[in-house]
Amino acid sequence: MGAQAKIINMLLYDGNLSGVIRIEDSNWNAGELFSAPRESVSDLINTGACDRYGVYLLLSPEKVYVGQSSDLAKRISQHIAGKDWWESVIILTTKDDTLNRSDIDYLEYVLIEKASVIQNLDSDNKKSGNPPKVDIFKKTLLNQYLDEALFLMELIGIRAFATQKLRSKNRKAKKASTPTLNIVSPGDAEEKPVSVSANTSISIPIPPLPDGNLKIGQFVYTALGNLEKSGFVFSDIEIDEMCTPEWTKQVFHTQKPFMKKYIPGITDNRGSDGEVRFIAKPYTFGKTQVLISKEWYERQREFFIAWYKSLG
Repeated sequence: MGAQAKIINMLLYDGNLSGVIRIEDSNWNAGELFSAPRESVSDLINTGACDRYGVYLLLSPEKVYVGQSSDLAKRISQHIAGKDWWESVIILTTKDDTLNRSDIDYLEYVLIEKASVIQNLDSDNKKSGNPPKVDIFKKTLLNQYLDEALFLMELIGIRAFATQKLRSKNRKAKKASTPTLNIVSPGDAEEKPVSVSANTSISIPIPPLPDGNLKIGQFVYTALGNLEKSGFVFSDIEIDEMCTPEWTKQVFHTQKPFMKKYIPGITDNRGSDGEVRFIAKPYTFGKTQVLISKEWYERQREFFIAWYKSLG
């Protein structure tokens, strides 16, 4: 089955792509993205976009500054006087103002890390934001929010994070599809649908859990095998997290990493201590192959089930 199309609504406040822009899409729940050139910041503030919790990006062709605030209007206005290099600003927020302080701390942290990796982060971002304080379930939702935001930024030509795999989301796009982009200028009598060629993703229901009578190890490997066959894809952020002992301790209450990235002919199934800690058979989620921990105990069953159900 091919990927489903999505609806992207774009409001052009000035009637063109060089002014203030507001974007929503059908896969983003309450998410909203606003874009404006530096000289139109006052117009951006007048839209109400800055009255909510959110993350903002100051952009030039060479670099990006990442920030967050509960008072975006004040913070961005300060940057007009304090930073002379940026040419445009992006705001990531929600229509219903559902982001809170810990949410925007996490979103800022991840975006700073992404910009640092590709070495285009402004030097004023001296620290990697506030330490994230969200649980694994909220992280999953926020990672999905970021995946969609990055896709929309790329769609309007913002490539500050272009080396990342922006459209992996949490499902596999088996076939390119054409989303409908509704571009509206104030005063227009009707929306103007425009076809935009882009790869999008389909939300695929996760397979049911296997027979509960299976031993815990076989239960886990069978569930992950079914997930692999369904075409499920973890984002790069999620895989990086799941390869850490900290994530595994929080989610499965064990010290050893849940998974390890696998490169054929290079990666073995040993842990950092040199002992065999992973099963030899790799699992493939999208373009990423991973090895799964071989150490499972019956007490972990309920934690694995809770995590698996959170994927749906």
